[in-house]
Amino acid sequence: MDRRRILRLSLQVVLIVAVINGAFYFLRSPQTQVLAAQMDFIQAVEERDWDEVKEFLAENYSDAYSHTRETAVEDAKKYLGGFYTLTVMSEETTIRAAKGQGMVSTKIRLSGNGIGYSQLVLGHVNQLTEPWIFHWSNPGPWPWGWRVTMIHHDQIR
Repeated sequence: MDRRRILRLSLQVVLIVAVINGAFYFLRSPQTQVLAAQMDFIQAVEERDWDEVKEFLAENYSDAYSHTRETAVEDAKKYLGGFYTLTVMSEETTIRAAKGQGMVSTKIRLSGNGIGYSQLVLGHVNQLTEPWIFHWSNPGPWPWGWRVTMIHHDQIR
């Protein structure tokens, strides 16, 4: 085989793999897309990557605690910023999603070490018996466009 033929074959293989990978990514169900977004959001919280957390919150984010996108991140920094290590564990997760809308219901347990409010936060969150509800929206065509529009918990007022 000459070099041109090997190069052409290599490029064809790379192109085929890219198309298959892209099709897999774009053809995932809304439930799978919301689950992936939820896992990425939780990871951003665990890492206390506040810029990434803010990116996951929709511009029109609001909740029953009078938070906006900005104030939710500020309060998260205040209460979670003292953790040296933080692990968010989800239990009994239920996902409902359709094109452009999704909801995740999950019980959350925290573990970690830190200073400031950390022990208070761990105790408070871990005593909750009802699930957290995350409302997701994706107004665009892209699978990575999912944003949290509201988070609420019936036991927190």
